[in-house]
Amino acid sequence: MPLYELGVILDPEATPDQESAGLERLEKIISDAGGEIVKKDAWGRRRLAYPINKRSHGVYHFWQFEAPGEVQEPLAFELKTNDLFMRNLVLNLDRELRRKRKIERQVQAKAAKKAAAREAAAGSGTEG
Repeated sequence: MPLYELGVILDPEATPDQESAGLERLEKIISDAGGEIVKKDAWGRRRLAYPINKRSHGVYHFWQFEAPGEVQEPLAFELKTNDLFMRNLVLNLDRELRRKRKIERQVQAKAAKKAAAREAAAGSGTEG
């Protein structure tokens, strides 16, 4: 199963009961799809970079979870239709890590090519 990261910003005016009920709903969607939450990170109330729905603060939560791809649709539906969630982002970390490794390999190959060119230029300059 792929590893995902979920970031949500919750309405700061929501009661703690509403907040926990909304997060439990997300957890239930993930577990019903056969997924498992690996890590939870609650950042708490933070100032937003720009106002969202005339609010200048939000409650931040970040989760990492493993789940099959079928979880995306019900999770997205819940995040879009529940007014508790002001913003959200779901990333497929497996895809992002593969992309990062590919870029690193390209950078290393380019550096190796430059180093080989420098050695060749230095070697031909001393033979003369």
